[in-house]
Amino acid sequence: MNQIPLKPENERFTDEQWQAIFDQGDNLLVSASAGSGKTTVLVRRVIEKLKMGVNLDELLIVTFTEAAAREMKERIQEALQEAVNTESDPIRQQHFTKQLVLLPTANISTLHAFCLTVIRRYYYLIDIDPVFRMLTDETETILMKEDVWDELREAFYAENREEFFRLTMNFSNDRSDDGLTNLVFSLYEFARANPDPEEWLTKLSESYRLENGLADSDLYKTQLRPLILADMHQCVQLYEEMVQLAQEEGLEKMYDQVSGEKGQIQVIYEHLLQDQIPEAYSGLEALTFTTFKSSRKAELKERSAEVKELRDRAKKIIQQLGKNYFPVSPEQMEELTQKAYPLVKEMTKVTKAFMNGFSQRKREKGLLDFNDLEHFALQILTKKTDDTWLPSEASDHYRKQFKEVMVDEYQDVNQLQEAILYWLREPNETNGNMFMVGDVKQSIYSFRLADPSLFIQKYEAFSKTEGGRRIVLAENFRSRKEVLSFTNLVFEQIMDPVVGQISYDDAAKLVLGFPDFPETEQFEPEILIYEKEQEETTIELPVDDILEDKTEGELFMTGLKIRQLIDEKFMIYDKKMKKNRPIEYRDIVLLTPTKKNNLTILEIFKTFDIPLEMNDAQNYFQATEIRTMVSLLQLIDNPYQDIPLASVLRSPIVGLIEPELARIRLADRSHTYYEAVLAYQAEHTDELADKLNHFGEQLEIWRELARRSSITDLLWSIYYQTGYLEYVAGLPAGAQRQANLYALVDRAKSYEKSSFRGLYQFVRFIEKMQEKDKDLAEPVLASVDNAVRVMTIHASKGLEFPVVFLLDMTKQFNLQDLRKRYAFEEKLGAGIRYMYPDTRVLYDTLPYQAIKLAKQNKLLSEEMRKLYVGLTRAEQKLFIVGSYKNKEETLKIWSEVANQTSLVLEPSTRLKGKGSLMNWIGYSLMRHPKMKEYAEDTTVHNQLGQSESRFSITWMKQQDIVENRQSLASETKKELESVKVDQTPLQESLKARLAYSYPYKASTQTTSYQSVSEIKRLFEDPDDTSDSKLVWENNEKRRYNQQFRYTQDTLAEPKFLQKSQKISAASIGTATHYLLQLLPLEMPTSDSIRSLLEELVAKRLVDEKVAKKIDLSGILWFYQTDLGKRLVQHSELVKREQPFSMLLSADQVFDQYPNEDDELLIHGIVDGYIEFPEFIELYDFKTDYISNGENQAEIEKIVQKYQGQLNLYKKALSEALDKPVTNVYLILLGAKKIINLNK
Repeated sequence: MNQIPLKPENERFTDEQWQAIFDQGDNLLVSASAGSGKTTVLVRRVIEKLKMGVNLDELLIVTFTEAAAREMKERIQEALQEAVNTESDPIRQQHFTKQLVLLPTANISTLHAFCLTVIRRYYYLIDIDPVFRMLTDETETILMKEDVWDELREAFYAENREEFFRLTMNFSNDRSDDGLTNLVFSLYEFARANPDPEEWLTKLSESYRLENGLADSDLYKTQLRPLILADMHQCVQLYEEMVQLAQEEGLEKMYDQVSGEKGQIQVIYEHLLQDQIPEAYSGLEALTFTTFKSSRKAELKERSAEVKELRDRAKKIIQQLGKNYFPVSPEQMEELTQKAYPLVKEMTKVTKAFMNGFSQRKREKGLLDFNDLEHFALQILTKKTDDTWLPSEASDHYRKQFKEVMVDEYQDVNQLQEAILYWLREPNETNGNMFMVGDVKQSIYSFRLADPSLFIQKYEAFSKTEGGRRIVLAENFRSRKEVLSFTNLVFEQIMDPVVGQISYDDAAKLVLGFPDFPETEQFEPEILIYEKEQEETTIELPVDDILEDKTEGELFMTGLKIRQLIDEKFMIYDKKMKKNRPIEYRDIVLLTPTKKNNLTILEIFKTFDIPLEMNDAQNYFQATEIRTMVSLLQLIDNPYQDIPLASVLRSPIVGLIEPELARIRLADRSHTYYEAVLAYQAEHTDELADKLNHFGEQLEIWRELARRSSITDLLWSIYYQTGYLEYVAGLPAGAQRQANLYALVDRAKSYEKSSFRGLYQFVRFIEKMQEKDKDLAEPVLASVDNAVRVMTIHASKGLEFPVVFLLDMTKQFNLQDLRKRYAFEEKLGAGIRYMYPDTRVLYDTLPYQAIKLAKQNKLLSEEMRKLYVGLTRAEQKLFIVGSYKNKEETLKIWSEVANQTSLVLEPSTRLKGKGSLMNWIGYSLMRHPKMKEYAEDTTVHNQLGQSESRFSITWMKQQDIVENRQSLASETKKELESVKVDQTPLQESLKARLAYSYPYKASTQTTSYQSVSEIKRLFEDPDDTSDSKLVWENNEKRRYNQQFRYTQDTLAEPKFLQKSQKISAASIGTATHYLLQLLPLEMPTSDSIRSLLEELVAKRLVDEKVAKKIDLSGILWFYQTDLGKRLVQHSELVKREQPFSMLLSADQVFDQYPNEDDELLIHGIVDGYIEFPEFIELYDFKTDYISNGENQAEIEKIVQKYQGQLNLYKKALSEALDKPVTNVYLILLGAKKIINLNK
């Protein structure tokens, strides 16, 4: 240990923090409790290292997230800049300046990022291509895995080996072999968290041999035996206590009963101590619990109840003992475990084959995933000689380079990452250079295969100065003493090495570090409990006030409490302002175990007018708009799918109602729903058939588009054709829904950048994501400035909030993983359940038993640590929300611990399979003196807990919530009615503002772009024949909007709202122009025109129904006219469908326009013109319907309608080509007339 400088008297750091900053010469583990300022300590340690002459590139600083790395760099930069500004010594100042230059390239990053640096530098040591791409897209990863596995599985099936068939049968069902797929994928991922996955997999089968019997196996001796003996020892102690209590006169029968049972249990215990497992099993099988013989005497009732309570606890232990450890006889356990040996060997072989196949596929494609980075970096840092691992030249280089290796959030490191860090640090532990900081009580990332046991091992070893030293930062600078004492009260009773994996001793307890909070009574933690069971009442509740489930009840309680805090201006202390102020929405956070109820939170909090900021409003794939789009994509891929088809038909895209769906099914009851749709179309001609016909035609268009275009184009086509993007914008949370649909397009783009293509693969990917209960993150909208935040406990780690609501605390622990047919553990290996082929009954093998129990303990330990993280996010006020059947049930559950004597609750209490975080809290409170206020009828014989801890509990029924809501609404109304304001100044101000006229208003309201199609009606007025000035006469029949832009008076009804698709004149005109554009400039015939049209229909460029409406005779007539023949004759001079743009003064387009200097851009498309050397002839086709081609008045009206438009074309052409336009032909195909507008 080096000499630590004396801490100045005015230094704000604690003695422990000061030691953590300056101590060196050994490996150091800093156990930093929540709110203890670990990041500040880490940054200061870096700065002090630099002051001692170390350079930044001689430090490796590993963070858990990229955000943490950025924050670390920013803090170091601020500290360095301050050092440069304040340092008077020019040499030291130059040194600090150099560090600022080194900072951008300093090794301050996640371990993955550092591994990438190692690989790019030393790739040649492991023979990989330095030109690789990171496999970061989950879509590509999943699909590539599936492809490799499909090929591999087919190869294994082709080998026709009994071992593989048995393995498949053991983990699959009669519907599919997905169980084997899930096993292989899970085992592969788990193995890769190990430094040597192949070796770890190879050793898995060793624990199944049992060559010397059950009692001699390592798993039994190290895992099961200690747990069994601990339970039996507890049971014996309970019976000794019962015998003592039953010795009282009058309890002779009870004494005989419990004494007899104690003797049996003592014998079983002795057998287990001597490893006589068959005898112990026989004893347990023979053990029976007869009816309890209690005393009827009033004076002995209390003593009888005590004995009965102890006996019930002992019975539960014995029952769990049989269930957990002896589900079958020892002989049968040995037999089925040995029978499982070849299955585990085959499982290992298949998983290795997949691992190698997937690795080879990635190499072929030049891809690396994040786990590859760590494995390849470890390969680079090591070399193997005679089965011994030695440092490579790369390891030697980094060990010489790095004066210290600093690791933040060390509790979340896994075995593989630990191995990498070993080859980077100083190997001589007497001169260690590892600085590790973290808090094992906040290790909540087991789903990322974090291994908190690494921290715990060093925590225990370093306390004895074995291999390093331990420093504990216990002072909490975040929270009030009420939050800290409550947290200590709970965790000193529930956390120990058995559950929680570490003792919550005096070193682990939170100590108040920020004493500046004002003293007040109002900050005691509050527990809010919704009573699910409703009382019978004569009061009839409004339908809107009836709560559907416990979640709604909990959320209404929470909403009421938040409104109360806001409305009553609850005062909190502002650390920045250093004074009290009223609470704001931004001071509050809702922490949830999962995102499952987020959508319900949004809906309920709207009723309270409480603004929310929520990054994940709901599961992405569960969003209505995404479900609809996914169903439509599934339908386009394969229409013979009943559920997606019904979903789309029922959606706004088609808009059928349930009776219509039933009518369709009646058309064909025995086949698929798609065939029923086809049958209905064939048999009916009603409105429903029209809808189905229209949708069927559109579906075929999309199916064709999916075959020849990208998924991105397909999605945009769907959005455009259906108007669905605009439709969802009008729904609640419309902006989020639109963002979700845009995100689906982005996901499709990402997918198509991978090596996979096609709609089928994309749909398959989405289905796999849904099957595995995975999700895509919702796109995040802009945050709300003053809003209650909603996030998961995981997302809140590292953050702090003045007021915290922990929601859904009575949610049962998720132990789904324990119900699978396999279980994995880092040190114990893999356990499987064995299925007897004849009976197809599954049994636990010995390794499965041991690993399942270890895993259960780990899962519950992590739940406990999640609770710790949740409680310690609160700075000042803490609310814990849950629900029970009623108050009586609450107290009944909690009072199970009333007679437990030890401070730490019994493991059997904490390890309950149907437990919850709230139960743990309730157990911890039950023995507190304050519980007398809530549980008057419950006798607590051993009151424990901190007397200074304060809390309150509130139970609320549905009727209470309704009354509180009504009272809240009534008070709000009274407050609004009582407010009297002199509105005269406001009215005068408003009048002045409304009377103000902006001098350049016209310019701000004038479009800079105008299409000819929008302004063509300008020229329809029969009274205006002028072509010299383009003025719109203001009359009521034809008007421009007040923003100086010509628009259509009405918008077309969106297609998704149209009952049937009508063929518009515009559609016919567009198709006719398209046909004329593509028609070769040679003398056409009726057959050639029809042939071209059929080709356009076949290519889906022209709708078949529209094609039937095109007047082909008019086209044929035109080419027989002089003008038509001239086009054919001078085909090389003809230009067709030519776009143009021109600038016009705004006052030429808009009458009474005030600003002469303003211009706007006119854009249009000319049907065609013939450009002769000296002049131009312009022509334009029109398909307007004319009832009588000889009616001069009707012809004149048509001419007047288009004359101004063609004058614009004439002007544009003449100016662009610098030639006169001598003839302007208006070709009326319907009337078979050509009119020269220049004559």
